[in-house]
Amino acid sequence: MTLVFRPYRHTDYPALVSIVKDTWGYEQMASPKIAKLLAEVFVSSCLCNATHSIVAQVDGEVAGVILLKDIAQHRCSVSDRWRQVSALTRLLLRREGRRIMGIFRNVSCVDARLLDEIETQYRGEIALFVLDGRYRGGGIGKALYERALASLRARELMPFYLFTDTSCNYRFYERQGLRRRAQHEETVRVGAREQAMAFFVYEGGDSVCDAAAA
Repeated sequence: MTLVFRPYRHTDYPALVSIVKDTWGYEQMASPKIAKLLAEVFVSSCLCNATHSIVAQVDGEVAGVILLKDIAQHRCSVSDRWRQVSALTRLLLRREGRRIMGIFRNVSCVDARLLDEIETQYRGEIALFVLDGRYRGGGIGKALYERALASLRARELMPFYLFTDTSCNYRFYERQGLRRRAQHEETVRVGAREQAMAFFVYEGGDSVCDAAAA
């Protein structure tokens, strides 16, 4: 197995859309076409929110990515913004797309409220961390996270935060020494059923990680 870590390339976009769609089970919420559009909206929005990137590539294939944000220096490129607007427009032109987008708007509002509860002035954010299911459990995700942490530290983006929820492996962040700063429980309708979820903000920084390691 040949494992390479490198910056994001525009040609990685289709692979990231597929990974996100499968990881978060969008086809359980919507038809295949709408599920793909949802993943496109999510990935393009994360790219707009990022300033730095690390892609894990295994034998030439994209295995995962971490997107980082320098909050003070953030600027969205024209190409990323255009891709986001295009994906969102195509989604909202469909009735099913408009319905399902209500879930995502609600999640965004929850995230914003959680961040408002915290008085810390953050310098960095992990805007996206996703790994192809085929490569979980082999240490690639941890190696990717450790490179992201080193990048945040080198760019002096401490402290940093990230959003996560119970649809993700949120315990991973606790094992890496991050601290949960805020949480909110919400009932979300997924397809034809309602599902209780918890949403979190985790914080990382040298002082937090040092305390966890002590």
